[in-house]
Amino acid sequence: MHEFTGVAKHASGPVTAAKTIYEDEEGYLIVVSMLCSDPHSVKVTWRNTLTHGIVKITCVSTARMPYIKRHDRTFKLTDPFPEHCPPGEFVREIPLATRIPEDAKIEAYYDETGTGLEIMVPKHRVGPEEHEVQVCMRPPHFGDNDLVLS
Repeated sequence: MHEFTGVAKHASGPVTAAKTIYEDEEGYLIVVSMLCSDPHSVKVTWRNTLTHGIVKITCVSTARMPYIKRHDRTFKLTDPFPEHCPPGEFVREIPLATRIPEDAKIEAYYDETGTGLEIMVPKHRVGPEEHEVQVCMRPPHFGDNDLVLS
């Protein structure tokens, strides 16, 4: 059996948000399967730990509803052992090998089928980074704690 990485709560079927991570010099492309989920409920967030970044996907599973309407028919769930995960909130956390830049512009798009989510995550630039700092005149203060040179 292959190792499963990340955190998947209540994973018992297609809404396991199965992922594959691709990488180039500039960043990561995370491809996530989002079968049986409400696309309007999908939320992607991220955070850093001391050593790596984590992309978190939250959505609502639409699988295993007691009834499903198709056209003019209503079907009742009768499977005693359904393999899709139950309806409700679903959370998946995907760890990355490196930290995510604090000013990262992360993009998330559904693919053409509407069942796959593609997340673009930039990497820190390699080598020393130089950032310009704006230099301003300190505004005059009128108070008891003013610095006085004598």
